[in-house]
Amino acid sequence: MSENLTPYEYCKQLARNNWEKTVHHRFAQELCAQTLDHAVLRDYLIQDYQFAQDFLSLLGQVLASADTMNAKVRLAQQLGFIGNDENTYFLDRFKQYGVSDEDIDNPVLTPASRGFRQLYGDAVLSRSYAQGLAVLVVAETIYRDWAEESTNYGRNLPDREEYRGWVDVHRGEYFDDWCAFLISEFNRVADITDTKITDTFVRAVALERAFFDNAYDSQRDFLA
Repeated sequence: MSENLTPYEYCKQLARNNWEKTVHHRFAQELCAQTLDHAVLRDYLIQDYQFAQDFLSLLGQVLASADTMNAKVRLAQQLGFIGNDENTYFLDRFKQYGVSDEDIDNPVLTPASRGFRQLYGDAVLSRSYAQGLAVLVVAETIYRDWAEESTNYGRNLPDREEYRGWVDVHRGEYFDDWCAFLISEFNRVADITDTKITDTFVRAVALERAFFDNAYDSQRDFLA
């Protein structure tokens, strides 16, 4: 590793191609330009919701394994945010698009969705603060990056709620602070000579790209 790179920067370099492809993905650009097909957004959100519970379990594991009180307090605060603002966005969109309970509870999972559920499950079972952070820091900062870059750092925000809402929960001062916390904690505890940590980080980035790709695979023309 270059002595000038932090663990976070080093792992991003390992996953550089998939990171850039995700941040500049067609999905992010169309979402922020308000040209994303409603069918794509609908199916994407249904898939994303499938591992929302797994994400909360992961966040709980990281909270439990954190080694400082300051970290535990910050992680506990984020649990409340996800349980309120982000969950409200999901429920509002499902109502808007007329998504049935069956579609919400029992969809056919895409390959990336199955991969994420396995990734989160592995991180939870690891009981490792660093491994859990490797997943969290990717999930949050890669979304922060596309939300900022695709809106020219907030200068070109979409105005329709179905698009704007997903951007708003992934950018702004609060989210920046959250991402900065995760990066700082990852840099503090991650050992980049531990391949479990670097492999988990790289795997998470690859799944983020695949998840965007898969959003177009099950497109349904349900809304004009």
